[in-house]
Amino acid sequence: MGWKRTFVFAFTAQFLGIVGLSFAIPFLPFFVAELGVREGGRQAFWAGLVIAAGGLMFALFAPLWGVLADRHGRKPMVCRAMFGAAVSVLLMSFARTVPQLVMFRMVQGAFSRTFAASIALVASEVLRRRSGLALGMMQAAVFVGHALGPLIGGVMADMVGYRASFRLGACLTLLGGLLVQLGTREHFTPPARGRSVDRPGFLAIVRAPGFLISVLVLFFVRLSNCIAHPSFPLVVREVVETPARLNSVTGVIIGAAAFAAALAAAWLGHLGDRFGRKRVLLACCAGAVLAALGHYVARTIPALFAARLAFGFSVAGMMPAANAMIHEHVDPRSIGKAYGLATSISMLGLAIGPTLGGTLALHAGLRVPFLVTAAAHLGLAGIILWVLRKERAPAGGVVPGSP
Repeated sequence: MGWKRTFVFAFTAQFLGIVGLSFAIPFLPFFVAELGVREGGRQAFWAGLVIAAGGLMFALFAPLWGVLADRHGRKPMVCRAMFGAAVSVLLMSFARTVPQLVMFRMVQGAFSRTFAASIALVASEVLRRRSGLALGMMQAAVFVGHALGPLIGGVMADMVGYRASFRLGACLTLLGGLLVQLGTREHFTPPARGRSVDRPGFLAIVRAPGFLISVLVLFFVRLSNCIAHPSFPLVVREVVETPARLNSVTGVIIGAAAFAAALAAAWLGHLGDRFGRKRVLLACCAGAVLAALGHYVARTIPALFAARLAFGFSVAGMMPAANAMIHEHVDPRSIGKAYGLATSISMLGLAIGPTLGGTLALHAGLRVPFLVTAAAHLGLAGIILWVLRKERAPAGGVVPGSP
């Protein structure tokens, strides 16, 4: 029963943290405009750099936090992430220039990023046979947070302005950190001094079966999902009929897609437990390709809404499946290190994606990033098919049911 208590508090805290961190998603390009950038393509470009700055810093710091988690426990790392996120989001509300916003985003990337820490905490406590469902639910917390965060943030931005929205987001993230600090329990035994050599190193983790394909999936998901982030609010602005409610409409669209993903995440995680995670990944890739193309051709708010909903549902099963594969194959003593390494590599996608998407929006048009998103998911599907064929050969043509 102990792991269930920790799971409930970690789930709730994760939800609050993501809500707070995602407040700015609908209005980030417009906040950049408030800071002095006027042209739409340049707004997308600078918004992409703001998003990418956090991803780059997190990619650099994630292995360090993973090592510290294995040495000192996962719970302190979740608290560090939550409290760091609260401080950094609060700092963003005081930004007066775009370079300042980029700098505060870098602080957020270095010290926050609650999901990796929470995943490591839950994975270290949950029963292995329930890992797919539990990690799927943690991903659902992210999707629900991303559903309500942009929705509430967009409405708040229209009502009280961008800076007040940042500050409310910081308060919610702080509350999540307090829940983890006071409500979770971790059965952690610090490693004995002088015996760190007995613990698997990074090379052993990389060589674990299924680890590299899991990391590749996480990288492509983060890359493809955020390529269009800088330009999507600007695409909504092109077709919205009520400009006075632009932030609210953008938040509703993004939030509804994340809510659809939340509903699908646990279910797809369960399907991965039963039928094999790579099969679920392949189906999700196919749906994401079609949904991304739908964004490119959509010319009305209902069409954009439908495409976003389909995309959210399609990507819902990818990250739970990849995280469950890591949990299943990596030595439990190094689970924090494994998730730190996996997150570090995959978060390069969050650094590259927005930069690429913003650059494409500036030079090729606001909708071109959606074509690149479709191509990225198509490429990922090809890689998964290649892995399946490679696994099928030794078994005489039988596709394994397990990852």
